[in-house]
Amino acid sequence: MTDLGLLNLCHVGIAVPSIAEFTRSWGALLGVSGWLVQEIEQPAGLLQLHGERQGPSRSRIAMGRLADTAIELVEPLDGRTRTSAWLETRGPGIHHLAFWVADLDRAVAALADHADITYSPAARTQPVSAVARGRGPLPLGTQAPDPDFWLYAEPRGGQASWCLELLDARRADVVRATFGDHLVYPAS
Repeated sequence: MTDLGLLNLCHVGIAVPSIAEFTRSWGALLGVSGWLVQEIEQPAGLLQLHGERQGPSRSRIAMGRLADTAIELVEPLDGRTRTSAWLETRGPGIHHLAFWVADLDRAVAALADHADITYSPAARTQPVSAVARGRGPLPLGTQAPDPDFWLYAEPRGGQASWCLELLDARRADVVRATFGDHLVYPAS
């Protein structure tokens, strides 16, 4: 059995074509209010999607709480992102489950024979088996300010209907500074 060092669920990510529509419909029906809405801009070369550096992108995200569960809505605005690609092929719905891990490098090593890193800061390396298959780490150049902070992974050879996002618990302070109590954090 693979031990990713999962600590707890951080949030459920939902790909949406319109945050405004979701918050008016499902958000209102579920009683979620007080959404934290932000626009996220990524410069060219900062992120990789399936091993290819991406151009500039812009997304709108909304964070909300439904009881003890945090929800992230992701609406792509410009450029190519994991969510825009997902919406094109699979449509709106659950996009990812985000978990805190004790050590992201150790989680990447545990993923090596089971999953591929499909979206991450460009400086993040692929699991060892991916390197052996010639899909190894992207050339270093533009570095993410914190390349060891997060990644998305998908099972190798599977048809999963959602991605796994892993967040390094050692950087929870960075996330809390940005999103406050809209997310669920690991115990100190």
